[in-house]
Amino acid sequence: MGPAPDHCPDAESSRITTQDGAQIALHRHRNEGPPVLVIHGISSNHRFWDLTAGHSIAEALVDDGFDPWLLDLRGHGDALRTETGARQHFGWTIDDYAEFDVSAAMAHIQRTTGHSKVALIGHSMGGMVAAMYATIHGDDAVAALVTVASPVVFPDGDFQTWLHQTLSAIGTVPRSIPTPAVARFMAGWHPALPVQGDAVLFNHRNMAEHMQQTMLRRVVSPTTQGELQQLHRMLKAGRLVSADGRRDYSAQLSDLTVPLLAIGGGGDRIAPKQRILPWATATGSEDVTVLMADTASGFAADYGHLDLVLGPAAPREVLQPIVAWLSERRDHW
Repeated sequence: MGPAPDHCPDAESSRITTQDGAQIALHRHRNEGPPVLVIHGISSNHRFWDLTAGHSIAEALVDDGFDPWLLDLRGHGDALRTETGARQHFGWTIDDYAEFDVSAAMAHIQRTTGHSKVALIGHSMGGMVAAMYATIHGDDAVAALVTVASPVVFPDGDFQTWLHQTLSAIGTVPRSIPTPAVARFMAGWHPALPVQGDAVLFNHRNMAEHMQQTMLRRVVSPTTQGELQQLHRMLKAGRLVSADGRRDYSAQLSDLTVPLLAIGGGGDRIAPKQRILPWATATGSEDVTVLMADTASGFAADYGHLDLVLGPAAPREVLQPIVAWLSERRDHW
């Protein structure tokens, strides 16, 4: 299956240089409404949020009058290389995404649109990065924050123990792991993928086969040692902390007062409910909604990590509720 088409024919892409000299890519689906910055997760890119017709947060936001900007963090998607074609270096951490990449994107959006505030939406690591950005730079420029499958704490558990042991060996991996090549190889296996997708990445009963194939071919970006090292430190600390361990982002979230929507999946092994529910009290906001997408709450499935956005009912059960929640808070822009 070839690349999914662009879903907004007037989409505008631009490259922005960050304060520390890296480059990011922004993809604007132009509208005159309030701006929204959308951030992908680890080993992903902006197409995760705009993969096929109907499975697109950009489409949903434009239809409701918002001005969405989809971000490729440095080293991901269209920001894998600089505008001169040079491969971006791999010495960065998750901290750098929050401190420099999101900051550069926010400043560009503010200058371009004239809006002083921008809403943030992030999946998995992207939601963590958005929250970390707000603790570093303050939330004055943030209209609202939406996290999807984004942990805020890391309590002990079987999956964490396994991942902790796995990441303990990260010193032996290269600075950049070629996950796109692995994903393309996996996409060639039919019908069963050589991974336990329903156990870790997604609930395979809740993602159509063509979505699995398209996701593997279009979304996956390299994973870097710096990301894994910081994630390893977070797992050890049980909290969102900086790469050097000196900054406790989870503690600093109490200073945030913007509206917050946190969504988790009932079948998510990477971000299970015990990592999502603490969002209810993590910030100082008086406007917090925590939503678990599971059959016990009336959803079509116990959503996994990736099918929270890519599942067959996700546009109706996850994407549209995000847009409706933002629409109810338009006075925050």
